[in-house]
Amino acid sequence: MMCNLAPGAAIIAICSLTLSLSAAPTFAGMVTFQSTRFSTAKPVPHLHYEGDVVPGDLDRIVAAVRQYVDCDPRTPPDTGGNCAVLTMTSEGGNYVEGLKIAHFLRENAIATWVKTGSYCYSACAFAFLGGSGHSSWPAPGDYIDRTIEPGAALGFHAPYVTADSLGQLVAQYGVEEVLGGNRESIALMIDQLVYWNVDDGVLSRITNMGADEAYTASTAQDLYLLRTALPNAPRRMWAPDPAEALRNACMRLLAHHQDVWPYDVRDRVSGEIIYNLGIDDRGWDLSGYQLVGAPGGLTVSYCAVHTADAHLGANADVALYYGPGVEGHMRPALTFFHRPEGWSTLATGGVAAQRIFQKGGIGHFFMPPDAELGGAHALTWRLVGEDFLKTGRLGQYPPEHGGERGILRR
Repeated sequence: MMCNLAPGAAIIAICSLTLSLSAAPTFAGMVTFQSTRFSTAKPVPHLHYEGDVVPGDLDRIVAAVRQYVDCDPRTPPDTGGNCAVLTMTSEGGNYVEGLKIAHFLRENAIATWVKTGSYCYSACAFAFLGGSGHSSWPAPGDYIDRTIEPGAALGFHAPYVTADSLGQLVAQYGVEEVLGGNRESIALMIDQLVYWNVDDGVLSRITNMGADEAYTASTAQDLYLLRTALPNAPRRMWAPDPAEALRNACMRLLAHHQDVWPYDVRDRVSGEIIYNLGIDDRGWDLSGYQLVGAPGGLTVSYCAVHTADAHLGANADVALYYGPGVEGHMRPALTFFHRPEGWSTLATGGVAAQRIFQKGGIGHFFMPPDAELGGAHALTWRLVGEDFLKTGRLGQYPPEHGGERGILRR
C-alpha cells in the first residue's frame, strides 16, 4: 500500500509531508561509495546515505547500486547473504520516499546499518526497516537484516501536518478531507510497521506521540520490539555472565509467550539459577530458572537450557518448559534457538521475515531489557567494534568460555 494510491488529493499531500526532527532547510540525501568490503561477516560493497529524505532519493540509491554493486539478489548462498550494506545518517524527511527506499532494499537484499554516533529518524527510520538479506534456501528466503551499533540513534514518530502547511491544505481541500487524509496516513504507517515486523506494542506508542516526540531505540528491549540487531559479536561482549544472560533470554521467551514486553515479566524470572533442575523427554539434564508464581505440573513453569550448553558460548536451545509429567520428563512449550554461526530464531514456522529470526546470534536477547545501548556498551564498541568488523576477532577481549566454567557447578 502506497500513499499515492489512496483516493483524495489531501491524502497524497499529507503523506508527502516531511517527517523530520529538524527545522533546518531540506537538502537531498547523498549516496556515496565507501568500500568494496563492509566487514569480514559482510564482504559486500559499503554505501552510505546521508541527508534529508526527499523525493528522488530512491533514484539516487538505485543509481549507486547499479554503479557499484554487481549482485543478483536472488542468488546468495543457502547460508544467506547480502548484495550490499547501506549505512545511514538522516534526521528524516519525506515519509513516502522512505517507504519506497525500504521496499527497494528488501527486493535487493541490502542490509541497513546505523553506526555509533550516527542517527536515523522518522522517514530515515522507515527506510532503515527495509534492511534485508536473502537465502536461496526457501525456508528463510528474505530475512530481516538491520543493525544499529551501541551509541547510534534510531527514532520513529507518526506522520503529522506541520502548522505552516495546515492552513494551506484546509483552504485547498477542506477540513474533512484533510482530517481524513491524516487518518489515512496514520493507517498507512501502521500497515507498514506491521509489514516490517515491528511489535504491535510499539504501534500504539508511536501513534499516541505528538509531532515533537519520537520513539527511540535506546534499550535492549527496544531492539527486541523493533526486530533490530546489534552487531553480530559473540554473546559475551553484550552479556558476559552466562547465568544472567540465560535469565534475560528467558524474559524474552516469557514475554513472547504472554504477548507482553520483556521488562513486564522481569519479576517472574527473579530467582537463582538451578543446576540440573530436571530432564527433558530425551533424557538430557536441564539448568535454568523456575518461574515465580508458576504452579508446576502441566503448566509453563520453567525456563531452561541443556546443562551441557549452559555456558551459552555456542549453539543452545533455551526453552520454556512445562512441569514434569507422569514419567518425570519436562516438555518444551516455546524455544529460542541460539545459533551464533547459523540461523537464530524464536520458535519456528511461518515466514522468516515475520518472526524473530536473524543470521547469527541475537545479542540483545541476553541483555537486561532496560540495558541502555549508550554508555558503557557504546564505549566498548568504540574501542573494539571497528577492529572486530574488519577482522572478525575481539582482540584482547576474554575468550568465549573465560570465567564461565562455574555455571555447571551446583
